[in-house]
Amino acid sequence: MFKNILKFFALLSVSSVCFVNADSPLINEKAAKNVSLEYTKDGVLRKEDQCFINFANFGIKNDIINISVKKENNNDGSFNLRIGELKNGNEGLNNYKTGYRFTDDEIKDYVKIKQNNVEINDFSIASVVDGKFSLLIKNLKSCDGLSIKQAYKTEALMATYLYYSNVSPLDINHAFDIAEFGPSSNNVPYDIIHWDMNTGLDRVREQCRIYIDYNRREQTGGNHWIWYLSTDNINEFLNFYEQMDELFGEYYEGYVIKREGSENGHMDGILVNQKYLIEIYQDGCSEQNKDQVICTISSNKKLSYEEFQKEFVNNCLDVIVDKKEKAEWSVNANNITAKFSQYSINIENYNRGSLPKCETESVSYKEFKAAESSGIARFTVNMSCGEGTFIGDKCRCSACPVNCASCIDGNTCTKCKEGSTLINGKCVCSKGFISNEEGVCVIEPIATTTTIIEPTTIIEEEVTEVKDEEITKEEPSLSSDEEEAEEITSVEEVEEIDSADENVNEDIIEDEKSTVLDENDEIKEEINSTTIRHITKTITSYCSYLLL
Repeated sequence: MFKNILKFFALLSVSSVCFVNADSPLINEKAAKNVSLEYTKDGVLRKEDQCFINFANFGIKNDIINISVKKENNNDGSFNLRIGELKNGNEGLNNYKTGYRFTDDEIKDYVKIKQNNVEINDFSIASVVDGKFSLLIKNLKSCDGLSIKQAYKTEALMATYLYYSNVSPLDINHAFDIAEFGPSSNNVPYDIIHWDMNTGLDRVREQCRIYIDYNRREQTGGNHWIWYLSTDNINEFLNFYEQMDELFGEYYEGYVIKREGSENGHMDGILVNQKYLIEIYQDGCSEQNKDQVICTISSNKKLSYEEFQKEFVNNCLDVIVDKKEKAEWSVNANNITAKFSQYSINIENYNRGSLPKCETESVSYKEFKAAESSGIARFTVNMSCGEGTFIGDKCRCSACPVNCASCIDGNTCTKCKEGSTLINGKCVCSKGFISNEEGVCVIEPIATTTTIIEPTTIIEEEVTEVKDEEITKEEPSLSSDEEEAEEITSVEEVEEIDSADENVNEDIIEDEKSTVLDENDEIKEEINSTTIRHITKTITSYCSYLLL
């Protein structure tokens, strides 16, 4: 590919010739004798007896000389300045493409007036006639440091072309043979680039002393001014157009930018230090004009078959998906083919030059008479996409939607992979399948339930009865008051208490034993070996108290 870009731009309607007209005619030759011009980085300084005014983006030569400047004195010693014959560069700018027409009411928004770098807002648009307008600047004390600059509302769209002679013409003010321009004999540009006229014109003016030159007013396609820029060295300062880098890189130098037609701008350029050029076109894709160049291959010598393979892979990234993938190449008398894992490419001759017919031949080029002219060869490619891919954007093979085994585009499947079903052009997960994080249909997992059983611990309690005869000696003696209280209690009440205590403890033991036996009869021996909690019950009878 090529990297440095434009040296010239040109707005030119598609026609059989490329033609640039001369400078604007003088309106008043007598008045012109009192005007001199000085070209600076800030613009064109117009020097006249009553005022020195700097104009930026209003043209050069007669564009500036024809401007009228008139003072109108005020009673307070100030004056108003009426400036006429200013060309409206925004008239019809890209009107055809955007469907928008610049209105006269907007002119003031794109005129910037300063005096000694201080902005002036006290001005108005006095009149607009035939693409020209006049300004009325009020209450000035002097013209010192006065500067008027025109800005542009929209970017300019530039169509790019190549002049095959490889030598910038010394005079572009003449007709050229259409066959000397490419691609496709001037029918379709290499590319359309967007040019910010405000920053672009500032850069070429400040760094190259190049100024926009308005020519004549054209009515075709809507009223607009024809203008152009021309220089030998503009290219080194305008190296930020990435679109041209994709095609020509460092070998391309534009030599003219101009606007003639109502559509896009036009840039013509040449190749530097490259004698041979191959243009690659693409066929068989509805998304792209078959006359649109998709890539170029330049060289200083005729390419052999092997060299052509290498340069095609390195330069034609619109059709090559992975530069590192090795293809299976073959050549015969009719074409060259390259088979990759997911697609294949077929390359055939296309109206200029010819491909090698065998592995030992080289590319043949059509050469022009001029010694510096490029030898030109044009070939066309078509692609065959493999299973699971389709010809998508930029006419290259792209992957089908997820779950599609085959498709006709990025939205319509014709066959589905396992686990999905074709419904209205979409591959939907079948019953028993679900989409994973990538959207791929996978088998739906079966849900399972796990029951956790808690272990049971059984404790047997043994109640040991200790008769009060065994602990008689340990019982404390009752006081006289206590003895009297005990005597008051009837024998029947004591017997009821004792009987109740015995029944409660016996019920506890029986219930616990019953529970243990019911839950697990087979582990009775193991249960009996568990820790035994001793509950000691003291049985005290009425007679015992009497004996004490």
